[in-house]
Amino acid sequence: MKKIFKYILAAVVVLATGYFLMAMVLHSAPLAANSNANLPKLLNLKPTSNAGNQIATVNQSVTAVRTANKVILAVPYINESPDNSWTGPWKNACEEASMTMVDQYYYGKSSVSIAEAKKEMTMFFDAQNKIWGSNANSDAARTALLINDYTIYNATIIELPTISQIKNELERSRPVIVPLYGFDLHNKNIPFVPAPRGTSYHMLVIIGYDDATKEFITNDDGDTKDGPSHRYSYDILMNAIHDYSFVTKHADGPARAIFTYPKLVKSADSPKVYYLHDNIKQWVLDEATFKAKGWTWDMVNVVKKDWLDTFKTGIDLKL
Repeated sequence: MKKIFKYILAAVVVLATGYFLMAMVLHSAPLAANSNANLPKLLNLKPTSNAGNQIATVNQSVTAVRTANKVILAVPYINESPDNSWTGPWKNACEEASMTMVDQYYYGKSSVSIAEAKKEMTMFFDAQNKIWGSNANSDAARTALLINDYTIYNATIIELPTISQIKNELERSRPVIVPLYGFDLHNKNIPFVPAPRGTSYHMLVIIGYDDATKEFITNDDGDTKDGPSHRYSYDILMNAIHDYSFVTKHADGPARAIFTYPKLVKSADSPKVYYLHDNIKQWVLDEATFKAKGWTWDMVNVVKKDWLDTFKTGIDLKL
């Protein structure tokens, strides 16, 4: 009887392991170390069906393009005031809209409803109010902290970014977030308020480039007329990149960009799922650990093995 029980137990273990590995293989989200105690507070913001949810005209989908001299990533567009209320924090929510657009991109979403956009952006408002007592003017450092603690992707601040560096990220299916001095964009569709009443601070997502026209392609969340896939020349956008300064209360800080990459990944040729953070990869050993972290399969992005191999190997994740 004991032998039979052992056989049954062994079979259950084998089946459970096989299920986990098969799930890892079958799941394939669109492209895109620390000790266990230091894992970020990943939110389980699993996207729901859009049935019954209004898709706002300002929250449009973007078609992906990849040619020899042009790249456009399918990052869903979200206006900083998704329902066009333009009241309260929704008057200056370009940082929250930018973070949400990239988060939904790494979820594999091509469009975002008004309700979904407002839910995640409100979460960012609340987090900032709790941490800093205000949700106004989130500079690159605060934005990166929010991304690393509350989304399914990582943020790295790059000082004095170059055109080549930004293009390199886009070619690898990774959107770039940039803080800006708004007036230098020369966009007549965005009514920036001059000093001393306004800071002219702005933030948007670079989703592509076009070498033929020497332009970056952006999702400009402050432009209600031509925000999705809005084009800025290389020179204009690079000149406008300035971080917000809490000293001067203006967007006159150094040029900085926020490079992004997913936290949960796998390569196409392996069922292993890794958690990425601080240039370290940690193998998620089993499904129990995966689920205990509040993770869902749509958080896993498929990446190239050669890029994944650039990360140092950290401690395996297991409960």
